[in-house]
Amino acid sequence: MHLRARIIGCLLLLGAGFNLLSQSLSHQVIVPVAGLQSSGKIHYSQTVGEAAVSVIGCTEYVFTQGFQQPGFIIKKETPPPGNGVKVYPNPVTDFVTIELFGSGSRTFLIDFFNISGTIIRTEKIEFNDQYWLCRPFPVEHFSKGLFLIRILSTDGLINRTFKIEKL
Repeated sequence: MHLRARIIGCLLLLGAGFNLLSQSLSHQVIVPVAGLQSSGKIHYSQTVGEAAVSVIGCTEYVFTQGFQQPGFIIKKETPPPGNGVKVYPNPVTDFVTIELFGSGSRTFLIDFFNISGTIIRTEKIEFNDQYWLCRPFPVEHFSKGLFLIRILSTDGLINRTFKIEKL
């Protein structure tokens, strides 16, 4: 019995010694032979062996994905065609962005509900002509879990409900 305890103790000490000698990696990106292209408003850079970086942006807010986080802003010159609404990101931690676009005079009612159906927040936004709004809404004070965003236009053209997860 003592022999088994000694063997286990030696293995534990040996394992602890390997942890002391283990490698520690940082989250920095080394950029050997990287490419950088610039054409005024848009800058593109890449590193060797990096997967594609995707960027979603409107106005001054940019969401990126990938190892190297680019420091540029994509600003569209014209609104998307048609009438519509986009809500992103999902899941969310601090802000959820609502993008409304279309033409014509229109009033929107934006309601935030918790999962039990209680209204947490209500917004009313009015447009007179062609519109393209991209606005972040703070949700950091919402409790973790699911909540709903209902976006209705008073003329009945837009009627969408989005299920969002708050982390």
